[in-house]
Amino acid sequence: MRAPGTCLVLDASAFFAGGERLLAGPAPAERLLVPPAVVEEVRDAAARCRLELALERGLLVLAPTPAALAAVTAAVVAAGETDRLSPADREALALAHEQGAALATDDFALQNAAERLGVPCRPIAQRAAAPRRRGYRCSGCGRFGDGPGECPVCGAEVGPLRRRTGGTGPRDRTIHK
Repeated sequence: MRAPGTCLVLDASAFFAGGERLLAGPAPAERLLVPPAVVEEVRDAAARCRLELALERGLLVLAPTPAALAAVTAAVVAAGETDRLSPADREALALAHEQGAALATDDFALQNAAERLGVPCRPIAQRAAAPRRRGYRCSGCGRFGDGPGECPVCGAEVGPLRRRTGGTGPRDRTIHK
């Protein structure tokens, strides 16, 4: 694992509008990395040109190890972002985790999963994501649960809900099994 700050892993959003300053002038000691799935994900003509220019300037294409991908899968499930992250997003996060690098992305779901893994993020053109996690809430009684299905308290459907992290207190009605 490398020292933090020496590498920057790029998500596909770095090649779309707003990523020019990242691609044009990384810090002298900073290496730019991208996983193969992100390279395949960039199909727009203008973004493809930015990608090819970055490759000419020293952008490295590197695949993450299976162990890093397994760690990311566990973090994605824990963050509740399983249905929101593409395979390219997971590869980018795994590569950043494995290399001890920062992750450059505007994807809020990816930033939330990265926070869960302790991977620092750099927003590209947008603000950083507010700390959130996905949860599940009963549509009948309003209690929070661990996943989708039927509420063990009232029998109504438990579905996805997005809520801020922290804030547990007297109004938190978590379902206890």
